[in-house]
Amino acid sequence: MKKQILLLIILLVAISTQTSAQIAPKTLFGKLDQVNKFHTIDDLEDSSKGDLVKLYIERNNELITVLPFIGLTTKPDQKLQDVGIRSTPSNEKLLAKYKTNEKKLLRANSKITAELISYADSENLIWSILYMEDIIKKLRLGFKGNF
Repeated sequence: MKKQILLLIILLVAISTQTSAQIAPKTLFGKLDQVNKFHTIDDLEDSSKGDLVKLYIERNNELITVLPFIGLTTKPDQKLQDVGIRSTPSNEKLLAKYKTNEKKLLRANSKITAELISYADSENLIWSILYMEDIIKKLRLGFKGNF
């Protein structure tokens, strides 16, 4: 009896996981892919080198995630149909495959960046972070923003 109940629970979890994966929105990029805080030079000068490397990687990852789609949108949580692309099984499959590859790219990029960027001077890291944050701010303004 306990085995049957355990099997039933496992089956229900598997079904609900598969169902939620199918229901999950297929967005180009999400709000969670974006950094949520920008810094001043004074903030960054008070940061440790390890913190600077983390900030550098976060900003770099956002740019990697958003840049491929700037021709379509700069707003997070946009689905294919929101940007005028038909939501066909073929397009959904293409986006899903891209997202899988993007996750691999971000992991690999974060790993190599953490290894190599840790050798950079703190001053260069600070200016690089500020530069990337400036680009991110401009991206968020969108096509009709004041550059």
